Amino acid sequence: GGPDVHFNLRLAAAIKQARHADMPKENIERAIKRASSKEYSNAEHVVYEGLGPHGVALMIECLTDNKNRTVKALRNKFNRMDGSMAPVGYMFDKKGRIWFTQGATSDALEAMFEKAIDAGAEDMSDLADGKVEVICDFSQLQAVTRALSEQCGYVIERMEGTYIPNQSVDISDEHAHELVAVIEDIEELDDVIKVHCNMS
Repeated sequence: GGPDVHFNLRLAAAIKQARHADMPKENIERAIKRASSKEYSNAEHVVYEGLGPHGVALMIECLTDNKNRTVKALRNKFNRMDGSMAPVGYMFDKKGRIWFTQGATSDALEAMFEKAIDAGAEDMSDLADGKVEVICDFSQLQAVTRALSEQCGYVIERMEGTYIPNQSVDISDEHAHELVAVIEDIEELDDVIKVHCNMS
């Protein structure tokens, strides 16, 4: 993705809809073009908060041109799961997430980690297959991405804003399966891009 986070959100929404419909490649390309269309450029990125089953907090990222429609649809989902739309944002920290590979460099993992720290990363993970995940302060997302790409020569595979829980909820495997089904159900809504939760 490019450095424009808002465009990336529109793109994520378009690709999500295309994949959900099991579209062929041409249709996905058409959906990507739609992400930069006037219709999407007028849409707002909104985050809704709520409590789901078993006290798990949910942060729901949406892209909508009609907040009333989106809120109504989400309220229906929460009512059906005996949850509620409630402020839970304090249980999460907004961060930037970047996935990158070594590209044409011959840097080993340790060197990639060191350069990521120099670029402003707060945390790193080895995702295997030569891919590294970096977490940074959200306000530094574009700067860290540029540093990794332009100064270090790495290939950026993905960059996004994300919500990382600072308070987690322990639930049983059975309840976890139930929660995953609830999140998938919410993500079926056209306006929903992604659901974050604090299930540990």
